[in-house]
Amino acid sequence: MKIPARLVERISNKIAEELVEKHYIEVANPEDFKKKILEIINNAIEEEKKIEEEAEKLVEQHMHILESEEVRYRTAVLKVKEKLAEERNIHLDPEERMNQVAHQIKRYIETEDPDVIEMFEHPNKIRRLVFDILKQLVREEQEIDKEVRQRIKSYSKKIVEGTPEWRILYNRIYEDALKKRGLM
Repeated sequence: MKIPARLVERISNKIAEELVEKHYIEVANPEDFKKKILEIINNAIEEEKKIEEEAEKLVEQHMHILESEEVRYRTAVLKVKEKLAEERNIHLDPEERMNQVAHQIKRYIETEDPDVIEMFEHPNKIRRLVFDILKQLVREEQEIDKEVRQRIKSYSKKIVEGTPEWRILYNRIYEDALKKRGLM
């Protein structure tokens, strides 16, 4: 889940607001509830970032093997990420990851004191709504990622993925795409 901080806040607010507006739950303190959802999503993002960083570090340490075997940098990073994620029981497939995060939010709602959060719908219905909101976000993110990668590939100068130059360019174009869509 590559989600800018501003967008994460928007998503956590949307989840909290829809759960309350649709009368799935009632919360004693809406701001605390939004903060907890924000925390859950940020923890999930942080887990993924750590895996990504570890995978990139491992691949960079063994760059000489990549060059001799003619393995693409991104392919190597993805393989290492898959192994690290499997060891930590973190799903990398976007839909599965969204479902995992939706389960964490559902679990929080279920286990919270009834004086703080009162449920009016079945927990799985709550999870499904959260999942649908997150799924919509992932769909948008995938479209933006694809658009950014295509723009970078279209440059006349070949920029190697994984290099600092590529990352800087990727982040700049990604931010521009978010602004164009009104997400930032």
